[in-house]
Order: sequence, then structure tokens, then C-alpha cells
Amino acid sequence: MRLINVLFIENSGGLGGPTMSLCSLLNFLDDSLFAPHLFQPHMVLARDEQERYLLGQMRRPGDMTVISPPRPLEQADWAQRLLGWVDRRASWLRRGAMSMLGAVEFFTVSVPYAFEIYRWAKDRKIDLVHHNNGFDLPSVILSYLLRVPLVVYQRSEARESRAIRWLGRRVTRYIANSAETKQSLASIGVRQNQVMVIYPPLDLSTFDVERQAGLSRVAFGVPASSPCVGIIGLLVAWKGQDVFLRAVKRVLEKVPDAYAFVIGGPPSGGRDYQESLHALAAELGIAERVVFTGFRTDVPDVLRLLDVVAHASVKPEPFGRVIAEAMAMGRPVVASNAGGPTEIVENGQTGFLVPPHDEEELAARIIELLQDPAMAKRMGEAGRRAALERFSAENHARLVKNVYTQALGPRWAGRGPERSTQRRARPVVRKN
Repeated sequence: MRLINVLFIENSGGLGGPTMSLCSLLNFLDDSLFAPHLFQPHMVLARDEQERYLLGQMRRPGDMTVISPPRPLEQADWAQRLLGWVDRRASWLRRGAMSMLGAVEFFTVSVPYAFEIYRWAKDRKIDLVHHNNGFDLPSVILSYLLRVPLVVYQRSEARESRAIRWLGRRVTRYIANSAETKQSLASIGVRQNQVMVIYPPLDLSTFDVERQAGLSRVAFGVPASSPCVGIIGLLVAWKGQDVFLRAVKRVLEKVPDAYAFVIGGPPSGGRDYQESLHALAAELGIAERVVFTGFRTDVPDVLRLLDVVAHASVKPEPFGRVIAEAMAMGRPVVASNAGGPTEIVENGQTGFLVPPHDEEELAARIIELLQDPAMAKRMGEAGRRAALERFSAENHARLVKNVYTQALGPRWAGRGPERSTQRRARPVVRKN
């Protein structure tokens, strides 16, 4: 028997869907899937809140550390001034400036970050690197340093650049969170046989409609009998919470006893948009009917409070995890008709699809569901059946394990030096 050591890198900008999906995956990747081998995860996280979440939610917390990625060079004040200066002159100058910034960032940001992870990982006998947040240069550098295969879970549209076109094809295997994302990888030259579409996982034992509710509307100052609609997600502008609030204004004209929930918190350093949403609710005259809950870890319980779940992203969503979560909890969904949601929602059967930015149509469909509870129930039940069939974490883990098998190749057959079958201790390792 061999010990299969997989290094997971989770360096998203906050605590959201990618971290939660990783947690679900790790809870179902176990020795039974890897038999006769033993499986040991190692995790490099970007944020302390991600570590706290995994420690609280993982069934078997593993070896982990926090190594925050450096700030992208193009976000530096001097880089923003440079790009602003070239924008005022010619588009070809911007392309040149971006190429220059990319070259500088490779040596000043990507390489040092990859070496910092390498110093932590080099004695852990890593067999494979799993990068959880799409292609990035440090993960490619790290896989070369460790001399192991690299699996990338692509969760968003692949960025177009000369470096990504060249190095992106050198990733061993990709997992795409939707067919839309797979197509974006093809557009930068990734071979389609390198990519497998695997939808993000849901732990359906957590999203259990039969489990006793642990939360009530009254806890938020909302009457138990009031119709409720909500939107769940990181508070960033492209998620469209402002579109949702404008739709709520229209909903309240037709369903005056309704309440709206805005569930989620801002990313690190991103409170301006959150404050603008509070100001917008006041400006629209609906502040007393809108509940801002902040970030919540008890998403299944929060979903129980809602009669309808809205999704209002204003640009194509790569997948739309919250849509699948709402369906798993038997809640009808009204979602933006672009990107991943079109693969999740069967329009008119498990929910409704509406044009992005269209607050009027979003409101009309919410009103329709709030005023017709029988239809809402029918759609919710159909959505739950679809979620059970398509998004289970058990099936997700099996499919991911198959990708690892392909990426490891001869390593999977146990070639190379044997390792002790005795498990090493799994301390939680914190970076000083």
C-alpha cells in the first residue's frame, strides 16, 4: 500500500462557494475511494476565515496552513495610474503595458508565492497538486518544483493572455464546473480531452429538507407568516444584489406583506458595495422590509426561511452553487439566464430564467411564485429531485478521484519508492 498525498490550494479572495465545495469534496474523498492506497490531504489556504470554516466543517481536518497570495501587481496604485495613462492614448499601448506588468508580476509575485508554498510542501512527499480556483501561474510553477501532476478546478471563464495560452495547456488535467467553463478553456487552446465537466458538490445530508429547522424568521424580526424572497452570495457588484433590491421594490407593490433577505458578506477589503446596498434600500424606501444577514455558515437553515430564491448575477455565472443549494432544499429559483444557471435550471420546471439586469422580469417571476404557492411547491419539488440526481458530493468525489487517476498515471499503479502505510499525524500547521 502507498500513501497518496494530495496538496490542495484554495486561494480565493474570501470565504465562499469554492471553499465550501472544497470542504464537501474533502469530506467524501476517503480511503475507500483510493483503495488499496491510503489518502492524505494537505491544504494551503489564503485566508484565516477559510481555515476556521474547514476546521469547523470537515469530518477529518487535515494538515493545513495559511499562506496568503500577494496582491496582483495590476491592483497596485502605480499600476492603476499607468494603465489609466495608457488608456487615454491608445488601446495597443494598454496591451503592451499589460504584457509588461505580466512579465514583472511573474518574477515579483508568482515565483515568490510558488516558492513559499514549495518550502512548506517539499517534505510532505506530495504526489499531486489540486488547485481549487482555476488556472494560475504559481500553481504551474509549484507543480514543476515538486515534479508532480497538476489538476486545476476551473470555476470561472479562463483569462486570455499569451502566458496563459502557453502554460495553460501544460496543466495535466482540468475540471470545469460547467460546460460554459469548459468552452472558455477551449478558447485559450486547452485540448478538450484534458477537461472533464464535474459540477460542484453538495453534501445532501446537510441540505436535508426533512431535518428539523434550527432557525426562524422571527429571529430576524420577520413575521412567521410573511412571504419571503432572498438572494445569497458574496457581496460583490457582479452578483447583482442591487438589481435584486430594485426588483424587491416592484415585488412589494404587489405583495406588500413580503420581506427580502440579502444573505452574504463582502470580500476582504470590499465593504463599499455593501454600504451602497444599504443606501440603495433606504433610497428605494424598502429598508424596513430588507434583512441584511451578513455572512452565514448555516445556509440550509437560511434557505428554509425563503419561499423563493433569487439569483441576479449581471455577468455569466460560471456555475451558480447557490442555485443548486436552493433546489436541494426544495426552493424554486429565479435565476439569470446566462452561463452556468442555464445548465442547472430547467425553465418553467425547476424555476425560471430571466435576462440579466432585467429587474422588471425578475420581479414579475418572483411575484408569480409568491402568489401561487402550489406552483412554487411543484417547482421546488422538481428542483430537489434534479439536485439529488446531479449534485451529490459522493458522486462528485468519485469523478474527481477518476481525474486524479488519469493525472497520476503510472504513479497510481504504485511505481516508484514505497512509502509507509502508517498515517502521519495530522496537525493543523499554522504559518508564523
